[in-house]
Amino acid sequence: MAQASVMAGTVSPAAATTSDEPSSLPTVESGARPGPDVLYAPPPDAPILANHDPRFDAEPLLVSGTDAYRDGEYLYQDFLYDDCGANSDGAGADSQSACAGDVTYPTDDASYGDNAADLVEFRVASERKRVTYRLTFNTLLAKDSTIAAIAFDVDGDDATGSATLPRDPGAPFPGTDEVITAWGTGAEHTSFATGETTSLDIRTDMSANQLTITVPRTVSDPSGTWETTVATGLYDTDSGGWLRPQPSSDNETPGGAGPIDPAPSGVLNLAFRFNEPVLGKNTPPDTRQAAAIAAHEPTRFSHPIDFDALDAGVRRDSVPEHGTTIRMFPSRLDLGEGRDLDGGFPQYHGQLQPYSLYVPESYQPGEPTGLTLALHSLGQRYWQYNGTTGVQQIGEARDNIVATSFSRGPDGWYQHEAEYDVFEMWNDIARHFTLDPDKAAISGYSMGGYATYRLGTLYPDLFGTAFSTVGPPGEGIWLPPAAPTGGVETLTNLWLENARNVPYLNVVAGEDQLVPIVGPRAQNLGAPEHGIRGFDQLGYRFRFVVYQPADHFTLAALGYDIPMATDFLGEARVDRNPHHVTFARVPASDDPPLGLVHDHAYWVSGLTPADTAEGAGWNNGSDLPAKGVIDAFSHGFGRGDAPSTSGADAGVEPLPYTEVNRSWGEHPDIPVANRLELELSNVGSVELDLARARLDAREPLTVTTTADSEGEVRLAGRFIPATRVLRDGEPIDADVRPRTATLPIVPGSHTYTLLPPGR
Repeated sequence: MAQASVMAGTVSPAAATTSDEPSSLPTVESGARPGPDVLYAPPPDAPILANHDPRFDAEPLLVSGTDAYRDGEYLYQDFLYDDCGANSDGAGADSQSACAGDVTYPTDDASYGDNAADLVEFRVASERKRVTYRLTFNTLLAKDSTIAAIAFDVDGDDATGSATLPRDPGAPFPGTDEVITAWGTGAEHTSFATGETTSLDIRTDMSANQLTITVPRTVSDPSGTWETTVATGLYDTDSGGWLRPQPSSDNETPGGAGPIDPAPSGVLNLAFRFNEPVLGKNTPPDTRQAAAIAAHEPTRFSHPIDFDALDAGVRRDSVPEHGTTIRMFPSRLDLGEGRDLDGGFPQYHGQLQPYSLYVPESYQPGEPTGLTLALHSLGQRYWQYNGTTGVQQIGEARDNIVATSFSRGPDGWYQHEAEYDVFEMWNDIARHFTLDPDKAAISGYSMGGYATYRLGTLYPDLFGTAFSTVGPPGEGIWLPPAAPTGGVETLTNLWLENARNVPYLNVVAGEDQLVPIVGPRAQNLGAPEHGIRGFDQLGYRFRFVVYQPADHFTLAALGYDIPMATDFLGEARVDRNPHHVTFARVPASDDPPLGLVHDHAYWVSGLTPADTAEGAGWNNGSDLPAKGVIDAFSHGFGRGDAPSTSGADAGVEPLPYTEVNRSWGEHPDIPVANRLELELSNVGSVELDLARARLDAREPLTVTTTADSEGEVRLAGRFIPATRVLRDGEPIDADVRPRTATLPIVPGSHTYTLLPPGR
């Protein structure tokens, strides 16, 4: 497993704001912000996106399969982790394939990182006396690991020039009149019209993974439109050409030769792929590339570059305003470079990370739009939902942007780096789109359904509604009373109390072979015989929908067609300051080095258990992870708890289903009072923001507590100096400062009164 570290200077304090913070992220008037710090972090230093050479100035597009002309520069943005060469076995890709191509890298990871030919960006800068070309790679661990060819068909005639490149990759490039070949320590230009090969200046920036090649116009003088093909592969230091895949890889040679292509070319990645089917279906982003390389037809992806437009300083691009795009962002985590598909999670180490984004037709920049997370399944990737009915139901039909993170690989279970990636993605979306910070929902299928339970309850003040499909309540299989197969610390039922203010739609399959229904049933309807409380026992709003007959993959095969999701998710408006907060912290769910500490929600923050030993906070004899719980009810809203009513339903769309649910009626009015009621279970310390709880620190304040251990409650507010604190009518020593008052909590039921001077 790669060791993660957070790049210095990229994470801001929980309650701070910075000028780099996107304006369409959640805000609060005081107290802790919702979610982890990384959601609000400023952009990291990203050398791979930098323009170190002054000849290049345009900002990167960050949208795969698109291009642009920008004031004398041409940019093409490629896909990430798509450098898999030919589909040599003819099988193509199934829904869980990382690539459609079958080429495997040499096993020398120190040189290749299983990713050395992965083109990120291709640029051209045109000047009066020279033309400069730049290739940026996702991974560049050794200068001579990578080779690239930029082949030009000047006259648009396949019959002229040459089909064979001077350093032959093993595939024809018909009609090539000129070609630039570049590797880390050299570059050359070949003209087939004159037969001359000229050495070129190349600058290799290992910090930015960039090769910059300068071509004097005395060597090549492009004008008009030149048909261009850009191909990348691995450099053969012995021959000066391209490494060709053999049947299997070794330390120095790639593998992947197969029955359809027994002698694959050395081409692993091609530029100018504007029509990869990944934008409309669950298939890898190299699907058409892999077929073209297997057919030894790399020029299927030739593209005209308009050098006259470059010289004229034209500005235009092919980035779509709506629909599905594949975007990328620079991560704040330093995991090194490359990928390691056999080394365990996280598999994808590079700083650039991809995600899918659906933008509804109604979106207009500057008009706030809701965001819905649609998190992918185990074994799947960020393109899982592209082109599906489900995205239309939760996105287009609700005028919502829909985002699917990669989360560093197919099996991170939205913990650690996988969890971190979700919020880096959200941060990036907020930088490029106008989000409504008060409208957000979370959803997902299978492992993504687990993420819906997990992130929706660890960060409940980020979401207005939640929708899981065939999701397990813990990592792996949960068959109560046993722990989930992925560990009891992953069980979201441990902190299910946190869902008080987030309604859940939980859809399951009655014959699910991967997520046995007994676990989701316990999560929703409880298992009292095992001491397990579900949404039902908690009195929370939920819908537990069982499709039958259906197995784990039935609803996926139907395109995630669940019509009820549209209305259930609704506008997903977040209530950041509810009158009643129940919040549990289980430190075993945290990852402090990554800043993923789940100790705050709404106007409650800094919750620390009094006892962190195994079983603390549970009934005697429990071996569950330590837990601290606060239940806080403010009378400052003049609002009581709504009546909770159980119900049942049934339907047939898209398949027959039965449903058990619980809904809330209208909240009753109660007298407004400067009063706070607290129930504390294994709470060592916690802070409450009085203003957000609609309580006034300058007026007499009553706090009732029922606690099972000693601890302290910090009340954040504007206190008048010399405010006195009474416990059960008797004065006590309490630390009262202008901004906080700390109440020393003792076990049992007690009433604390805070009296300003003269009251």
